[in-house]
Amino acid sequence: MIEEYFENFCKGDFPFGSYEDNILGYWNEHTRNPNKVLFLEYEGLKADPNDQVKRLAEFIGRPFSEEELKANIVQEIIKLCSLDSLKEKEVNKSGKFYDFVDNNALFRKGEVWDWINYLNPSMVKELLHDLQEKLKRSGLSFKYYQQHYF
Repeated sequence: MIEEYFENFCKGDFPFGSYEDNILGYWNEHTRNPNKVLFLEYEGLKADPNDQVKRLAEFIGRPFSEEELKANIVQEIIKLCSLDSLKEKEVNKSGKFYDFVDNNALFRKGEVWDWINYLNPSMVKELLHDLQEKLKRSGLSFKYYQQHYF
């Protein structure tokens, strides 16, 4: 089952299209309109959530005040938006996402690189090679991916 799913994913035969095309679409729009499209990596959010939440606040034109920073508002937001907190919301415990997957199936561990535990080594190698090849001409560098595999 996972092999068939993996093959379809690599071909871009996926409900929302090619993973790489989605990444490149947002990346290209970000490079054309950096004040309108913010590009974040999940790995970056996990590595430095404080900085990324501040960056997001600045992007939307609502930077944190000194008082808010002293009151640990950023940490409260991080806690409120954590996977543990979101998993407990009733809307995420029931219902379906686009009528084909249960909402609660959208939440796994939230660990960076956990997906490699579900694929065999040749799949991981193929996926990372394909991703790197397709994205390297874009100027997009996966800062956090490179720390691990590129």
